[in-house]
Amino acid sequence: MVFYVYIIHLLSMRLNCSVVYINYHVKTSIPYVPYLNSYLIMGIRLFPHTDNDACLAELINVPHDTFDRLRYIEEQYQGEAKEPGKKWPENDWYEMFRNHIEGHEELEKAHKFRVSGWGYFDENYLSPDAHCAGEIKDPVLAKKIFDSAHFKELSNHIDFERVFQLSQFICYG
Repeated sequence: MVFYVYIIHLLSMRLNCSVVYINYHVKTSIPYVPYLNSYLIMGIRLFPHTDNDACLAELINVPHDTFDRLRYIEEQYQGEAKEPGKKWPENDWYEMFRNHIEGHEELEKAHKFRVSGWGYFDENYLSPDAHCAGEIKDPVLAKKIFDSAHFKELSNHIDFERVFQLSQFICYG
Protein backbone atom coordinates (compact mmCIF):
# COMPACT_ATOMS: atom_id res chain seq x y z
CA MET A 1 0.00 0.00 0.00
CA VAL A 2 2.84 2.38 0.86
CA PHE A 3 4.33 1.69 -2.58
CA TYR A 4 1.09 2.76 -4.31
CA VAL A 5 0.87 5.92 -2.23
CA TYR A 6 4.47 6.73 -3.15
CA ILE A 7 3.79 6.19 -6.88
CA ILE A 8 0.70 8.39 -6.70
CA HIS A 9 2.73 11.03 -4.88
CA LEU A 10 5.40 10.91 -7.60
CA LEU A 11 2.78 11.20 -10.33
CA SER A 12 1.15 14.18 -8.69
CA MET A 13 4.54 15.88 -8.26
CA ARG A 14 5.53 15.38 -11.93
CA LEU A 15 2.25 16.68 -13.25
CA ASN A 16 1.99 19.43 -10.67
CA CYS A 17 -1.75 18.61 -10.45
CA SER A 18 -4.30 18.58 -7.72
CA VAL A 19 -6.40 15.50 -7.05
CA VAL A 20 -9.49 16.73 -8.86
CA TYR A 21 -9.28 16.61 -12.67
CA ILE A 22 -10.82 19.62 -14.39
CA ASN A 23 -11.37 19.69 -18.12
CA TYR A 24 -12.22 23.25 -19.14
CA HIS A 25 -13.55 22.12 -22.51
CA VAL A 26 -16.36 19.99 -21.07
CA LYS A 27 -19.30 21.91 -19.70
CA THR A 28 -20.64 18.87 -17.83
CA SER A 29 -19.16 18.11 -14.44
CA ILE A 30 -17.71 14.65 -14.00
CA PRO A 31 -17.60 13.39 -10.42
CA TYR A 32 -14.22 12.31 -9.13
CA VAL A 33 -14.12 8.60 -8.29
CA PRO A 34 -11.43 7.80 -5.72
CA TYR A 35 -10.05 4.56 -7.18
CA LEU A 36 -6.41 3.81 -6.59
CA ASN A 37 -5.71 3.69 -10.33
CA SER A 38 -7.78 6.79 -11.13
CA TYR A 39 -4.58 8.84 -11.24
CA LEU A 40 -3.45 6.69 -14.13
CA ILE A 41 -6.78 6.93 -15.98
CA MET A 42 -6.97 10.70 -15.83
CA GLY A 43 -4.39 12.75 -17.60
CA ILE A 44 -3.58 15.77 -19.63
CA ARG A 45 -5.11 15.89 -23.10
CA LEU A 46 -4.56 18.07 -26.13
CA PHE A 47 -7.37 20.33 -27.42
CA PRO A 48 -7.91 23.06 -29.98
CA HIS A 49 -8.43 26.50 -28.45
CA THR A 50 -11.64 27.28 -30.26
CA ASP A 51 -15.30 26.86 -29.53
CA ASN A 52 -16.34 27.66 -33.10
CA ASP A 53 -18.44 24.71 -34.25
CA ALA A 54 -17.48 25.19 -37.92
CA CYS A 55 -13.77 25.04 -37.03
CA LEU A 56 -14.26 22.03 -34.77
CA ALA A 57 -16.22 20.24 -37.50
CA GLU A 58 -13.50 20.89 -40.05
CA LEU A 59 -10.82 19.71 -37.62
CA ILE A 60 -12.40 16.25 -37.38
CA ASN A 61 -14.07 16.12 -40.80
CA VAL A 62 -17.74 15.94 -39.80
CA PRO A 63 -20.71 17.92 -41.17
CA HIS A 64 -20.88 21.50 -39.89
CA ASP A 65 -24.10 20.93 -37.94
CA THR A 66 -22.75 17.93 -35.98
CA PHE A 67 -21.82 19.84 -32.83
CA ASP A 68 -25.18 21.66 -32.83
CA ARG A 69 -27.01 18.33 -33.11
CA LEU A 70 -24.85 16.82 -30.38
CA ARG A 71 -25.51 19.75 -28.06
CA TYR A 72 -29.27 19.59 -28.79
CA ILE A 73 -29.47 15.87 -27.98
CA GLU A 74 -27.44 16.34 -24.81
CA GLU A 75 -29.65 19.21 -23.64
CA GLN A 76 -32.78 17.14 -24.29
CA TYR A 77 -31.60 14.35 -22.01
CA GLN A 78 -30.36 16.76 -19.35
CA GLY A 79 -33.73 18.52 -19.44
CA GLU A 80 -35.68 15.26 -19.22
CA ALA A 81 -33.63 14.19 -16.21
CA LYS A 82 -34.67 17.34 -14.35
CA GLU A 83 -38.38 17.08 -15.12
CA PRO A 84 -40.52 16.40 -12.05
CA GLY A 85 -41.88 12.88 -11.84
CA LYS A 86 -39.03 11.22 -13.69
CA LYS A 87 -38.28 7.79 -12.35
CA TRP A 88 -34.62 7.64 -13.36
CA PRO A 89 -31.99 9.46 -11.35
CA GLU A 90 -30.73 12.82 -12.59
CA ASN A 91 -27.24 11.43 -13.23
CA ASP A 92 -28.51 8.74 -15.62
CA TRP A 93 -29.09 11.25 -18.40
CA TYR A 94 -25.53 10.71 -19.60
CA GLU A 95 -26.01 6.99 -20.15
CA MET A 96 -29.24 7.67 -22.04
CA PHE A 97 -27.46 10.33 -24.11
CA ARG A 98 -24.60 7.94 -24.93
CA ASN A 99 -27.08 5.23 -25.95
CA HIS A 100 -28.82 7.74 -28.23
CA ILE A 101 -25.68 8.75 -30.13
CA GLU A 102 -24.30 5.20 -30.29
CA GLY A 103 -24.10 4.05 -33.89
CA HIS A 104 -24.11 7.61 -35.27
CA GLU A 105 -20.50 7.88 -36.39
CA GLU A 106 -20.34 11.68 -36.69
CA LEU A 107 -22.01 12.26 -33.32
CA GLU A 108 -19.77 9.74 -31.57
CA LYS A 109 -16.69 11.25 -33.18
CA ALA A 110 -17.73 14.80 -32.19
CA HIS A 111 -18.49 13.72 -28.62
CA LYS A 112 -15.15 11.93 -28.29
CA PHE A 113 -13.35 15.00 -29.62
CA ARG A 114 -15.24 17.39 -27.37
CA VAL A 115 -14.43 15.32 -24.29
CA SER A 116 -10.90 14.08 -25.08
CA GLY A 117 -9.63 16.28 -27.90
CA TRP A 118 -6.66 14.66 -29.59
CA GLY A 119 -6.04 12.69 -26.43
CA TYR A 120 -2.94 12.15 -24.39
CA PHE A 121 0.40 13.37 -25.69
CA ASP A 122 4.08 13.18 -24.84
CA GLU A 123 4.38 15.49 -21.84
CA ASN A 124 8.17 15.45 -22.11
CA TYR A 125 7.85 18.29 -24.62
CA LEU A 126 6.46 20.53 -21.86
CA SER A 127 8.77 22.36 -19.53
CA PRO A 128 9.27 20.69 -16.13
CA ASP A 129 7.46 23.52 -14.38
CA ALA A 130 4.39 23.30 -16.65
CA HIS A 131 1.02 23.12 -14.95
CA CYS A 132 -1.90 20.78 -15.66
CA ALA A 133 -3.39 23.23 -18.13
CA GLY A 134 -1.78 25.61 -20.54
CA GLU A 135 -1.48 27.01 -24.03
CA ILE A 136 0.97 26.26 -26.81
CA LYS A 137 1.26 29.21 -29.16
CA ASP A 138 4.59 28.30 -30.73
CA PRO A 139 3.74 26.43 -33.97
CA VAL A 140 6.97 24.37 -33.92
CA LEU A 141 6.39 23.09 -30.38
CA ALA A 142 2.68 22.66 -31.09
CA LYS A 143 3.48 20.43 -34.08
CA LYS A 144 5.81 18.23 -32.01
CA ILE A 145 3.21 17.84 -29.30
CA PHE A 146 0.39 17.31 -31.81
CA ASP A 147 2.40 14.60 -33.57
CA SER A 148 2.69 12.75 -30.26
CA ALA A 149 -1.07 12.88 -29.52
CA HIS A 150 -2.91 9.56 -29.35
CA PHE A 151 -5.88 10.63 -31.48
CA LYS A 152 -4.17 12.95 -33.94
CA GLU A 153 -5.63 10.82 -36.74
CA LEU A 154 -8.92 12.62 -36.16
CA SER A 155 -7.34 15.48 -38.10
CA ASN A 156 -5.26 13.50 -40.63
CA HIS A 157 -7.37 14.83 -43.52
CA ILE A 158 -5.77 18.31 -43.22
CA ASP A 159 -2.18 19.44 -42.74
CA PHE A 160 -0.92 20.71 -39.39
CA GLU A 161 -0.77 24.34 -40.51
CA ARG A 162 -4.54 24.22 -41.10
CA VAL A 163 -5.07 22.43 -37.77
CA PHE A 164 -3.14 25.18 -35.99
CA GLN A 165 -5.02 27.91 -37.87
CA LEU A 166 -8.45 26.44 -37.10
CA SER A 167 -7.48 25.88 -33.45
CA GLN A 168 -6.19 29.46 -33.00
CA PHE A 169 -3.55 27.71 -30.90
CA ILE A 170 -3.26 24.39 -29.09
CA CYS A 171 -4.01 23.97 -25.42
CA TYR A 172 -3.81 21.14 -22.92
CA GLY A 173 -5.64 20.31 -19.76
